[in-house]
Amino acid sequence: NMNITNCTTEASVAGRPKTITEKMLISMTLVIITTLTMLLNLAVIMAICTTKKLHQPANYLICSLAVTDLLVAVLVMPLSIMYIVMDSWKLGYFICEVWLSVDMTCCTCSILHLCVIALDRYWAITNAIEYARKRTAKRAGLMILTVWTISIFISMPPLFWRSHRQLSPPPSQCTIQHDHVIYTIYSTLGAFYIPLTLILILYYRIY
Repeated sequence: NMNITNCTTEASVAGRPKTITEKMLISMTLVIITTLTMLLNLAVIMAICTTKKLHQPANYLICSLAVTDLLVAVLVMPLSIMYIVMDSWKLGYFICEVWLSVDMTCCTCSILHLCVIALDRYWAITNAIEYARKRTAKRAGLMILTVWTISIFISMPPLFWRSHRQLSPPPSQCTIQHDHVIYTIYSTLGAFYIPLTLILILYYRIY
């Protein structure tokens, strides 16, 4: 599984104007990365879906991770390429908000998938006999549903804080702007630091 995600919506693309050569090199590099991300994650999904021997709860988690990364490659990365190369946002408020929301949700979901995969492996190794009975497709589905639910709750709040006047000019930059400090702390902890800490602890205890 090629776990490549975009997660660049907060980064500013403003700065020194790019030359044509720079734009071509950046475009080619990003297109190659995007294409590889699509193909490799699609290959993982197809392999798990079409091979009966791979129809196991642990592989369902991996398949769901591949689906998440495929969504990033299809829905997020192409617009990111356009945004980075053009140095400004040309698609208006609505597409900007949809793009940011999908990007945040999928990036958070991808990280949380790595967390539940680590948790699944930890349980399988440290409590093999008992967990073998509990390691069912239903349990894997519940873990996947939980990951998506948490990701949506972390990513969606900024959508409800944005208010743009209909007559205001289109934005030249597509970024999340808010002054909710508590949300910043909550989203950063929930989407990155807590999952990262848990992953490190679990793999340390496994190995």
